[in-house]
Amino acid sequence: MSPTQTKQDNGNAREAILIASLKTFARYGYEGASLPKIAQLANVAPTLIHYHFGTKDLLWRETVNHSLGELRREATAIAKATCSLAPLDRLRALLQVICNFAAHWPDHFFMIIAEARADTKRFEWVQTNYTGALFEEVVGLLNDARKAGIIRDVRNNEVATTLVAGILLNFTVYPSRLSPKDREAAATAYCDQMFEVLLLGVSDAGLVSPIV
Repeated sequence: MSPTQTKQDNGNAREAILIASLKTFARYGYEGASLPKIAQLANVAPTLIHYHFGTKDLLWRETVNHSLGELRREATAIAKATCSLAPLDRLRALLQVICNFAAHWPDHFFMIIAEARADTKRFEWVQTNYTGALFEEVVGLLNDARKAGIIRDVRNNEVATTLVAGILLNFTVYPSRLSPKDREAAATAYCDQMFEVLLLGVSDAGLVSPIV
């Protein structure tokens, strides 16, 4: 076997392990996800997990990096591309990214929900590096909109929680059995409705009174 073929096989095995880890951690949580289960689902020898990742904890962190890293990169790219737009337009674009990601990959967030319920150091790490950063971006855009006089003086942390939790509930807790194309359409339709009902409802022209 050539060195190139060996490298490709190692890369395929690593990718298979990460995909299997995501499904296993999402379904069973950290404590219930065993390395033999992951190896069986990935169709690799258990020794390959130790070879590529070392420990179960490092495998879990690499799985998070693999799954949510793409979302962070997309969110960062959208933030740069929309920096000249009005705050609510920037927020709409960010929410669409989160909706698309959750619609196509519900297991990614379900794994994090399992850690949130366990209240572990691992969840703190995820908040610091991924979910917390995304949440703060949503809050920051809402704050920008309030400063610009676009939305009323409401509790933006709670509005952000409602927006993000709504996405997770719709696509992660109750994932639909749609084709990839239909998932994209469903994500756009949900984002449009959520944006109109929740955000325009707190706009200065809306019907919601300021919270005092």
